[in-house]
Amino acid sequence: MGTVLNEKQKQQLASIKEWAVENGGQINYTILMDLLKNEYQPFPDEEETVNQVLYELIRDGIEVEPLEEGEGYPAESPEPEQFIPALVNISQPPMNVFNLMERLANNEIDLSPAFQRHWDLWDPKRQSRLIESLMLRIPIPSFYFDTVEEGRWKVIDGLQRLTAFRKYLVNEKKEKLSNLQYLKDFNGKTFDELPRQYIRRIKEAPIIAFCVNKGTPEIVTYNIFQRINTGGLQLSSQEIRNAMYQGNATRLAGKLAVSEEFLEATMHAVKPDRMLDQEYVIRFFSFTELDYEQDYHDNIDSFLIQGMKKVNTYSEGELKRIEDTFYRVMRCCQELFGKYAFRKISEDGRRGPINKALFELWAVCLSTLTEEQLARLTEKKAVFMQEYEGLFREKKFSAALRSGKCSECIRRIKRGKELLKEFL
Repeated sequence: MGTVLNEKQKQQLASIKEWAVENGGQINYTILMDLLKNEYQPFPDEEETVNQVLYELIRDGIEVEPLEEGEGYPAESPEPEQFIPALVNISQPPMNVFNLMERLANNEIDLSPAFQRHWDLWDPKRQSRLIESLMLRIPIPSFYFDTVEEGRWKVIDGLQRLTAFRKYLVNEKKEKLSNLQYLKDFNGKTFDELPRQYIRRIKEAPIIAFCVNKGTPEIVTYNIFQRINTGGLQLSSQEIRNAMYQGNATRLAGKLAVSEEFLEATMHAVKPDRMLDQEYVIRFFSFTELDYEQDYHDNIDSFLIQGMKKVNTYSEGELKRIEDTFYRVMRCCQELFGKYAFRKISEDGRRGPINKALFELWAVCLSTLTEEQLARLTEKKAVFMQEYEGLFREKKFSAALRSGKCSECIRRIKRGKELLKEFL
C-alpha cells in the first residue's frame, strides 16, 4: 500500500489496534469508521487512506467484521440497519416560541401530510394549558425536527404542541383560551387580547429543539420516529413510514386503501385506524414490485420501505399498472375465496381474521395471471376451495404463515403457486 499516515493518524490507528486486541482481536467495520471519524481527531475520508488503515489492521492480525446485511435475523426481533454514528448530525440551535410561530405562519413546518389522521388529538383544555405554561414560564417538553429540507421541516416529535401553537397563536382567527388553571382571568380571551406583557412572555419563551440535519443517515431519523412517543400516542410502523417516505407510494396506498375492490375483498375488516389499511396496500406492491427472494432479509419493515422508495420513483404509467393489477387481484380474491379471502380456514369451516401472510401470498401468486387465467380459476372455484382448505392441514404451510423469515415466506408462496399450477 502506498499511502503514508501522519503521526496523529498513526497514534489513532495504534489506539484502535489496542482496543481491537482487548476485544479479542476483532473490530466491527461500523465501530472502526466511527473511531476514524472522531470529531476531535478527524480522519480523512479518502478511500486510499481508509484502505491503508484496513490493510495495516488485517496485516497485524486484526479481524474487521463486515457490515451486517440482515440475513438470518429472526423476524420476531429484527436487528436494526447499521450506520456510522459519527455521521449523525443533530444540532440544538437556540430557539424560542416566536421562531416556531414564524415558521408556522409561513407554512415552513409540515404538520398535516405525515400525520393527517392524528394531527389534532388534544382537546381545547390541554391546548389552552400548554399556552398557560408559557405564560407561567413553565418549561415545555423538547421538539424534534427533520430539518434536511430548510424550507419545509418535518415534525418528528411535538406535533400536538405545534398544532396548538398554530390554532392559538398563529391563525388569523385564533382560538379562545379555556379551562386555565391559574390565569383564569384570561379564559375566553385570544392571544391577541392578552396584555402585552404576556404576549411578549409567550413569544420569548425559550424552547429546546433538536434538529436532525442533512447528512444524518436516514435510518437514524427513522429510529427517532420509532423511539419517541408523539402526543402520548406510540406511532405505528406504517405511520412512521407514511411520514418519512411520502410521494407516489403514500398517494397510491391512500387511494387503493379506500377502493371498493379492496373494501369488498377484505369485507371492510381492515381498519383504517393507524393506517393499517394502507400498510396492506404497501405490502401488495412491495411483494409484487420487488424480488422478495432477494430483497427480503427477514425484516418486513425494511422491505416495505424498499417498496415505497421504488414506487416513489415510478412514472404515471407504472403507477397505473400497479393500480390495475391491484383491482384485478382484489376482484378475483373476492369471487374465488368469498368470505375466506386472506383468512385461515379451520377444520370446522370457521374463518380466522385477515392474515397478512395470506394477503402477501395471493398478491404474488395472482398478480402475474391474465384475465383469462383468473376466469378459468374461478370457474373451478368449488374444487379449488376444497384443495385450498387442505393447505391449512399441512403443518409446514401453517407454520410458514406464522413466521416473518424469508425462507418461510418463500415456502408459503411456493406452495400457493403449486396449488394454482394444478388448476391452470
